[in-house]
Amino acid sequence: MYLEQKIFTQVHLNRPAVILLHAFPVNHHMWEPQMNFLTAQGIPYLTLDYPGFGDSSPFAEPPAMADFAAVVVATIKETKIPRAVFIGLSMGGYVALAVYRQAPELFAGLVLADTRATADSPEGKQRRFQLMQQIEQTGDLQPLIESHVEKFFTIRSRKNKLLVSRARRFMERATTIGVRHALHAMAHRPDSTELLSQMDFPVEVIVGEDDQLTTVDDAAAMVEQLPRGHLTIIPQAAHLTNMEQPQAFNAALASYFKRIGIF
Repeated sequence: MYLEQKIFTQVHLNRPAVILLHAFPVNHHMWEPQMNFLTAQGIPYLTLDYPGFGDSSPFAEPPAMADFAAVVVATIKETKIPRAVFIGLSMGGYVALAVYRQAPELFAGLVLADTRATADSPEGKQRRFQLMQQIEQTGDLQPLIESHVEKFFTIRSRKNKLLVSRARRFMERATTIGVRHALHAMAHRPDSTELLSQMDFPVEVIVGEDDQLTTVDDAAAMVEQLPRGHLTIIPQAAHLTNMEQPQAFNAALASYFKRIGIF
């Protein structure tokens, strides 16, 4: 399914890389503060737009989360990256866990930010199905974009017009079919909690203290299952912690990189 799609990637590679997996419904540009940080540190990275987001064409038919993971695995193999540190935020965390399910040998490390390992609750699935139906009927992403702005950032940060306009711009690059496909895949994704106990390497879990989508409790629950998990709570941040508090997020990455001794 995925091999026929046009997939936008951006790679800065001269040794084992960091793989940046973006949230829903934005694209790889959300990682600009981290791409600048990694470049300044001489750390190679690869990031991409999921099918239907940014500069990547959508899937031909509704995908599963495993299909998003397969796109990532294929891209990694095409760029000949032997192992990598994966950083996934929100849906990016779901994709990272799906990649681990398919190809655990690729993992030199993992950062799970503002995400959860559990599957959607019945209520959560129903909300996604309702959004899918609404978007299919109206073709209008603006209500979804505005609701995500409120969830992505704290009240204080929403006063930052530049920050909010950048997030809106990234979301406006999404296609309606790409959004519907992603909602479908997230609604049907399996519970990945059992994968956490299999990870025999340090895993960093990052969460905004005011995240209402994937809460501090969700993050703590993952750390409890991880043999070598570590939790970082970022103050004055909601869901898009990497954009809202980039210095704190990058500091957590730097500490993690030092701890695993990769870079």
